[in-house]
Amino acid sequence: MPRKVIITLFAFLLAVAATAVTAQAETLSWNGVTTYTDGTSIGNASVTYQAYWTTNSNLTNLDTLGSSTTSTSKNFSVDNEGIPRGSVVYFTVKATVNGTDSALASSLSWNVPAGTTNVPSAPQNLRMN
Repeated sequence: MPRKVIITLFAFLLAVAATAVTAQAETLSWNGVTTYTDGTSIGNASVTYQAYWTTNSNLTNLDTLGSSTTSTSKNFSVDNEGIPRGSVVYFTVKATVNGTDSALASSLSWNVPAGTTNVPSAPQNLRMN
C-alpha cells in the first residue's frame, strides 16, 4: 500500500477515534418513587425528578443534569454538561411530589473516561511533494 494512502488512512482513523471519545452518550437511571417516607402510596400524584452531578463527594455545589416528569433516567454527554474528563464525579437525584422535595438519593460515583474536548479536525489531503 502506498505511503500516501497509509498516512491518509491513519489521519482518518485518528479523527474517528477522537470523535468517538467526545461524542458518547451516557445514561443515568434510578428507581421511581412510589411512596412517601411514612410508607403511604403516592398514588396518581405526579413525580418530577431532578438529576445532579458534582465533583464533591459530600454532594455540595451540585450541577443540574436535567429534570423529568415521566422518565427515571437521564441521557447526557460528558462534554456537553462540562463534566471534567479523567475525574471522579458523583450523581444524585431528588423527587418532587406536590411541591415537596425528597432528600437526595445516595450518591453514585463514576470515574469519567479520559479524553480530549474541542478536538480540531484532522488534516486532510496529505501528499508527498
